[in-house]
Amino acid sequence: TEGNKVITVRSPLQIKNHFTVPFTVYKSIMNVKLLEPIGVVRPEEEFHVPLESYRCQLFLKPVGILDGQFKESTTYITWKEELHRSNEVRCILQCPSTEISFLPLIVNTIAIPDQINFIACHGEKDWDPAYIIHLYPSLTVRNLLPYSLRYLLEGTAEAHELAEGNSADVLHSRLSEEIMELVLIKYQGKNWNGHFRISEKLPEFFLVCFKSDSTDLMTIYLTVHVQRVGSRMVLSVFSPYWIINKTSRVLQYRAEDIHVKHPADFRDVVLFSFKKKNVFRKNKIQLCISTSSWSSSFSLDTVGSYGCVKCPANNMEYLVGISIKMSSFNLTRIVTITPFYTLLNNCSLELEVGEVISDGLLPSNKWNYISSSECLPFWPENLSGKLCARVVGYERACKPFVFNKQDNGTLLILDELNGGIIVDVNISEHSIVITFSDYYEGAAPALIINHTSLASLKYSQSGSEDEMELKPGEVRLFAWADPTGTRKLIWRYAQNVGEHDLLKDECGQFPYNQNIQIHWVSFLDGRQRVLLFTEDVALVSRARQAEEMEQPDQEINVSLHSLGLSLVNNDNKQEISYIGITSSGVVWEMKPKQRWKPFNQKHIILLEQAYQKHLTRGTEKGMEWITIENNFEVNFWKIPMTMRLPIKCNIRRNFLSGIQIEFKQSPHQRSLRAQLYWLQIDNQLPGAMFPAVFHPVAPPKSVALDTEPKPFIDVSIITRFNEYSKVTQFKYFMVLIQEMALKVDQGFLGAIFALFTPAAEHEVEKQRTKLIQNDLDVLNTELMQSSVSAMSTFNFFEHFHISPVKLHLSLSLGAGGEESDQEQEIVAIRSVNLLLKSIGATLTDVDDLIFKLACFEVKYRFYKRDQLMRTVIRHYSEQFLKQMYVLVLGLDVLGNPFGLIRGLSEGVEAFFYEPFQGAVQGPEEFAEGFVIGVRSLLGHTVGGAAGVVSRITGSVGKGLAAITMDKEYQQKRREEMSRQPKDFGDSLAKGGKGLLRGVLGGVTGIITKPVEGAKKEGAAGFFKGIGKGLVGAVARPTGGIVDMASSTFQGIQRVAESTEDVTKLRPPRLIREDGIIRPYDRIEAEGFDLFENSSVKKLDGEVFRYSCTLPESKKSTLVITNRRVMCVKEVEILAQRITDWDYLLEDFMRSPSVEENTLNLYVKDLGPLVFQKKESAGQGYLKKVQLQNANVAKMVCNAIDDAQSTRQQQKLVKQKSVRFIKQYSSSGAT
Repeated sequence: TEGNKVITVRSPLQIKNHFTVPFTVYKSIMNVKLLEPIGVVRPEEEFHVPLESYRCQLFLKPVGILDGQFKESTTYITWKEELHRSNEVRCILQCPSTEISFLPLIVNTIAIPDQINFIACHGEKDWDPAYIIHLYPSLTVRNLLPYSLRYLLEGTAEAHELAEGNSADVLHSRLSEEIMELVLIKYQGKNWNGHFRISEKLPEFFLVCFKSDSTDLMTIYLTVHVQRVGSRMVLSVFSPYWIINKTSRVLQYRAEDIHVKHPADFRDVVLFSFKKKNVFRKNKIQLCISTSSWSSSFSLDTVGSYGCVKCPANNMEYLVGISIKMSSFNLTRIVTITPFYTLLNNCSLELEVGEVISDGLLPSNKWNYISSSECLPFWPENLSGKLCARVVGYERACKPFVFNKQDNGTLLILDELNGGIIVDVNISEHSIVITFSDYYEGAAPALIINHTSLASLKYSQSGSEDEMELKPGEVRLFAWADPTGTRKLIWRYAQNVGEHDLLKDECGQFPYNQNIQIHWVSFLDGRQRVLLFTEDVALVSRARQAEEMEQPDQEINVSLHSLGLSLVNNDNKQEISYIGITSSGVVWEMKPKQRWKPFNQKHIILLEQAYQKHLTRGTEKGMEWITIENNFEVNFWKIPMTMRLPIKCNIRRNFLSGIQIEFKQSPHQRSLRAQLYWLQIDNQLPGAMFPAVFHPVAPPKSVALDTEPKPFIDVSIITRFNEYSKVTQFKYFMVLIQEMALKVDQGFLGAIFALFTPAAEHEVEKQRTKLIQNDLDVLNTELMQSSVSAMSTFNFFEHFHISPVKLHLSLSLGAGGEESDQEQEIVAIRSVNLLLKSIGATLTDVDDLIFKLACFEVKYRFYKRDQLMRTVIRHYSEQFLKQMYVLVLGLDVLGNPFGLIRGLSEGVEAFFYEPFQGAVQGPEEFAEGFVIGVRSLLGHTVGGAAGVVSRITGSVGKGLAAITMDKEYQQKRREEMSRQPKDFGDSLAKGGKGLLRGVLGGVTGIITKPVEGAKKEGAAGFFKGIGKGLVGAVARPTGGIVDMASSTFQGIQRVAESTEDVTKLRPPRLIREDGIIRPYDRIEAEGFDLFENSSVKKLDGEVFRYSCTLPESKKSTLVITNRRVMCVKEVEILAQRITDWDYLLEDFMRSPSVEENTLNLYVKDLGPLVFQKKESAGQGYLKKVQLQNANVAKMVCNAIDDAQSTRQQQKLVKQKSVRFIKQYSSSGAT
């Protein structure tokens, strides 16, 4: 039926059934007191009441599975009788039971006017209003537990059972203090009973205590969430926490007055809840495992984060991994407790694994047996951090290896078997997985080839005694003799010695005697490195594949000036957001060598000024060279334009495209350079708190002047590949993202949610049961199934770097806009609020919080592509979440939110530097042999490896957390020499005096700005200059600090940053009442924007239709809406727009007319207003409006005509039917 139109002709009355049972609808036949059925209304369907029954009284009776149990309702659905009082009419019907002693069935009805856009009744006053009558049960119960529930309502005979995730309507409840009894079935092998009273006044969350039916009295607490939807109450029974034990040991949890034991063999979920009457306090628990003592307390509320908890025991520590996820229905947190260390045997052999005792002795008796493809928890018992493995049935074990550092594959030699196994160690925040797999060809660290005819090659691992000899023409595989030792290969050839770490591609040469040079080369063949010694130069260059010399044989360049995407919700005819990628302004570039590169910002501004002067003035003979600064001279006359000082080269005037992509390929390498200059997301809703939701943040002025313009995102990738190798080598992979700001208000979030979420409620209900099923499936997955991923191919990353992310976050809970439609807001933000409520955190408005996420760097590592992607995503998302919990919600998190998640030894570095200091190299620069690496570019390292600091202590207030964060950084970060004044205030507020000294010493801008401010605006201006930092902008520090700051600076308005304000890319699109989306029209949009944001008081339901500027002055605009014609004028002093004159459409005597460029408006006499000319006493007035030209005048005239005819329609729709109201209000009264 795609593209077909379906036209339904029906009566103006519908009934919609929100029960799970169908109802028969009856009409009463007035004189004979009989009920006649007119149809059945099925669950979640609309029933069209036949036209002849429209005026009858309607009764209901439940059928389907309830057929024969209830009679027709005792009263009829009232709606018509009450219409003169209000638009929406509610009533309650009762259907008595056929058995005398049973309770009646209760139906809540609510009649709502149907939305109608057009009425064709040719001006009559009499028509029948269109209504929809909704039928709701008074109460619905939802089971959000992983067990079945039984419920029984006081006064009913049978109990009903609810499977997990299901909901049921309670048909008999009147919400008048009846008792409801709940039974939790077969939880821990017992049934548990609880009860509560149902009333209208139930709080949003309340606890119910359940007692077990066993001999020893046990209790558990579950929570009920109360929600009102339409005219029904929904009670959801849930447990705040599900705890899953995958450690195969006995766990115990305790909080203030609760103590729970979690048996090792208990496969199901433990329902955990804090006993507090107040669900919303920040709750923490402690954990103990087997015989250990209690861990320090930690929070279970930081959803989405992972961590590790230590339980100290006699001479060791038990480490357990904790992962906290949100359930799909947003009320329960699912806490999974796993062993921190897991052993996984993917070999075909059966293994035994043992711990090395601290002094290097091998384990005597404690061997863990692990069969092929088995997965076991592993609990280390001493601090050596080394393991060794042996094959079952053999005496000797392999050499020890380290199991607590990231390792992407080490070959362990098994002497007796004449073979080896490979061990991988994979580390994340909450687990370490140690995997054994079979040796395969090409998995050794190196293959050593002596391709010379002169002497033999001797080699050994650094620090090892055993030296191997390789005779001329021989080849041998090499593995590390001691995996825990220094991994360097030492070689001797005749008198020459050398060492190699087997990581990089390198080559070199040494003399054997006067005539013969011996060459060596190291290159990758698959995963295996080949070290080749030879006298044959041709062989070396073939092995190197002459990579430095290759010219690209294919090249693709894509450049887009700009790109825009407009998000429109066509249901409510609103443009929500406009996403734009735009290009830069003018950029001057020079060409010192082969490539064009931009000047810095300061020189660009000077060059552009000189160029504009040159265009207006022209130049006399002999004056072609223009001196711009001392030692900076250019000539704009020459073609191409040139510069002779400070260096001699060509220059040009250019710009940077919004999107620029270059792809080059040669036989053995590919390179990709992609740049996105500026990405901005605007909030196009009327009255938005933040007009720009997302935009890059320009660096402080003083810094910006000295740097060239940089794109927001810059990516450069260079890869090499060989015919003979499956492994792709990433020579260089760099992503640089500049500082950015995200500013969101609740109204915008709501609108975006509404755009992407389904509206129908029962659809959501259906999904609910599916969702809880997903939650349950997750519980049943075996321990660590996730870690056993298939062998995808490895890539070799020589230099992989993603820059730090610096994000300014502002949140506003205001909806923005006049008509902040509460109901819609609730649906969208409900899940977030639920989550926050259930953990006792409150979300407040946040202004300019700064998140600093450390960068991610990997060097000389083998990674599978998907594994690396996952690691990167986790690296950033976890830092963000943890900082969010600490800064915005003031919760504790496991581990250090600002810390660098991994140490240096693991080959993944993480530190923070300011994004504008980073630099990305294109393929050519890379080839020119620049030194790579941010650290060398910065000159000294920033950050470093901070271990995971023990959890931020206590319930640190949000503000204090922000402060500690900054202190940690201040030591580790070079004090930024030049920050904009706003940040000067920030740092004052963040309070490091040392920082203040550093900044004052290094920066003049800060001194001059406030002085300029003070000259202009006195003392207040001085503070404005210093910036907005102090007045609660940082993080609203707790307690007295805030009071002090706010009282001291009450009078001082906060002023925006010194970088230019980001403005909207374009005014919101105008969508007319017909809802058709037409191509964007700038003039129309500007008129619409002017009407929406002017201080003109809008009439009820007034919508913009047309506008044009008046020739009399640029400041006046003629605006036509669906209610009136007006002239809006800008008042200079107030910088406000006010109405100069306006006429309602009802006040027009006749249609306007046009004479050339003059528009004549004929309006009623509205009292003593002076107009140009009286037409005649009966006619009212004539108002003449001068317009730009005859065309515009015609268009304005047509627009007014259209507006009048549409207004006519709207009045009809709004009017209540006089006859209908008369007829029923009198009958209602009688």
